Amino acid sequence: MATIKEIAELAGVSTTTVSNVIHGKTKKVSPATIQKIDTLIKELGYVQKMGLRVLANESSQLIGVIINSHKEFKDSILGDPFYGRILGFIEQYVQTLGYYVMFYSAKEIDQIFQMVIGWNIDGVIAISFSRKNCEKIYQLIKKPMVSIDAYGELEEEESRQVLNIGLDDVSGGYMMTKYLLECGYQHIKVCAGRDGGVDHLRFLGAQKAADEWGNKSQKLQFVPLGMNWTKRKENYGWLMKRKQPETVLFFVSDLYALEAISFFSSHGLSIPKDIGIAGYDDISFAQISAPRLTTVRQDVEKKAQMAVEMLMKQIHGQEIGREMDRKLPVTLMVRESTRIQR
Repeated sequence: MATIKEIAELAGVSTTTVSNVIHGKTKKVSPATIQKIDTLIKELGYVQKMGLRVLANESSQLIGVIINSHKEFKDSILGDPFYGRILGFIEQYVQTLGYYVMFYSAKEIDQIFQMVIGWNIDGVIAISFSRKNCEKIYQLIKKPMVSIDAYGELEEEESRQVLNIGLDDVSGGYMMTKYLLECGYQHIKVCAGRDGGVDHLRFLGAQKAADEWGNKSQKLQFVPLGMNWTKRKENYGWLMKRKQPETVLFFVSDLYALEAISFFSSHGLSIPKDIGIAGYDDISFAQISAPRLTTVRQDVEKKAQMAVEMLMKQIHGQEIGREMDRKLPVTLMVRESTRIQR
């Protein structure tokens, strides 16, 4: 791999001239010299060192993808298939546009603030942050930014600067709960790590469906599971001991639903005969579990693609419209982990 010095010697020019051509500063360089340098760059396979671009006051071609994991979450954030898939799709679309991804995850929000301030990034995609923290990050960097699955609300006097790509989570919770009620389940327990973020919206949808479609004998209950495996395992045991006839567990994350299928099956329960299990997201494992998981499908690739498209429009000075919330639709996927609708 050639260096700028080697290209300059072969072209018979200074290293400054070669550097100017590489960076598009060619007003004082003749067309013949530009062509000679470009030809040498292609023939010799020169690749600019990304570190120098990041440190320079120019476009770094770097997109920061940041995730704020919960403080009680003990596992690697990429152990959750949702985050692994969406990060993979973001990287795929960013790469095709000639950009690179810098991924950073931290439990302490101040660490994330320091990261986005300290690096010369062209834009930011923030996943699973509160809207308040999204706006704070934008104010710190004043660079293009898009959020995915932002939650919470801003105060009335706070202006909204960060566009969010999310789901119609209320509708997802609604359609799943309506289906479970129609199946005849008498006890529907909505299970989540905690009652916050998009999980809360999914529970609100479940409550709405229970109010509109449930009868007096059908009960809806929220169950907080905890944010780490040890706590969740304790609660799966508690749910098993407290199990009532005609019970279904609606997990607002497929990962937790699949954990529960494994736990209950290992303790001798038959699904869905003894207890129904439903999930949310339709991760790839949902279609190969035993039994296959009834869930709510979201289009993770579309979410990633839209986030990259909206960010690139901002980077290139294009309008993104006034609608600051883009909600993608969801679809009910009925499989064998719940009984057939009556």
